[in-house]
Amino acid sequence: MSWSFLTRLLEEIHNHSTFVGKLWLTVLVVFRIVLTAVGGESIYYDEQSKFVCNSGQPGCENVCYDAFAPLSHVRFWVFQIILVAMPSLMYMGYAVNKIARLDEDKGGGELEDLLRGVRHDGRRRIQGDGLMRIYVLQLVTRTALEAGFLAGQYLLYGFRVIPVFVCSFEPCPHSVDCFVSRPTEKTIFLRIMYGVTVLCLTLNVWEMLHLGIGTISYSSNMSVWTGEERCVKSISDFSAGSCVSGLSLSNLQDPDTTL
Repeated sequence: MSWSFLTRLLEEIHNHSTFVGKLWLTVLVVFRIVLTAVGGESIYYDEQSKFVCNSGQPGCENVCYDAFAPLSHVRFWVFQIILVAMPSLMYMGYAVNKIARLDEDKGGGELEDLLRGVRHDGRRRIQGDGLMRIYVLQLVTRTALEAGFLAGQYLLYGFRVIPVFVCSFEPCPHSVDCFVSRPTEKTIFLRIMYGVTVLCLTLNVWEMLHLGIGTISYSSNMSVWTGEERCVKSISDFSAGSCVSGLSLSNLQDPDTTL
């Protein structure tokens, strides 16, 4: 995948998201992808080779390492990034396809002017394009995935990386001590990733509240505006009718008109 394609992909997601959604995208790119690619690679590159147990039994270290880390931290976070970003990517593809069809049906110039006019407000743009239901669906799915991965990370790794892991699985002849490389550094990085997950989950909840309150406010304003428009139209019709009635009455009272 080239960087130009990735840039265009992120730009499309940015254009079809709310303000809070853009913040979530920034956290995803800066804190998750960059931290996992740069920090995770440098910290966990020797996690198995430096996992040493005080036993000379062949196969004991492999079994103990598998019990210590059923899934590598870095692979877990990569899997998390892919699954959490998937609903947004699917929504983006649907949004681009739908807007392209609207562009063909209504004319490209008028639609592009409309989209450019509301580009500063992602929520109004989503409402105007008829994408609100799909956007909320992907947001709820994303939130559920974040919560699931947060619980899974706690069940697999806890909140700290222990420096010594006691293992008594076969083929180890007895309980052996296995030593983990850089446990303090890995504990700090693990808690940073916990913080990033909690931050993304908070942004998702904030965005749902933002969409809910904004949609209610938007509907109320539309109702008031529609009521005022009907009132003005009724007054205009009444005034026009009064003028016609007055004109007819004056014609009846004017003797020159009757002749």
